Amino acid sequence: MSEYADTDETRIKLLLETWADAVRRHDIPAILAHHESDMVMFDLPPPLQCKGIKAYEDTWDLMFRYHKPGAAFDIEELAVTAGQDVAFAVAIMRCGPDSSSNPADKDGFLFRLTVGLRKVDGDWRITHEHHSVPATD
Repeated sequence: MSEYADTDETRIKLLLETWADAVRRHDIPAILAHHESDMVMFDLPPPLQCKGIKAYEDTWDLMFRYHKPGAAFDIEELAVTAGQDVAFAVAIMRCGPDSSSNPADKDGFLFRLTVGLRKVDGDWRITHEHHSVPATD
């Protein structure tokens, strides 16, 4: 693996840690700071997908009804694969406690995160975000 890839992977990991910290603080401008305006997200609650930065921003209202500032939104495992101008990251994250409308999640819950990134003018930008949990039925 080249030094260049290691540097990009480190930069992406820092970007995602910064994003997770912004979520814990409920800092919307910092949450949005590294996302492209035409990004697409697949999330846990409906809708099936949201397109564009405004739709993405609006999804945080629902999240913050339950998630309290300072509550866990923590990366437990993270792997990044970076090319010259495209990258993806996969993570297992912990959210909670009391960050869901589901009473079964009162102590918090694990979820999966996949992020697609593109390098724009030398900076990594999130173009796709996908949150999921395993199906239970």
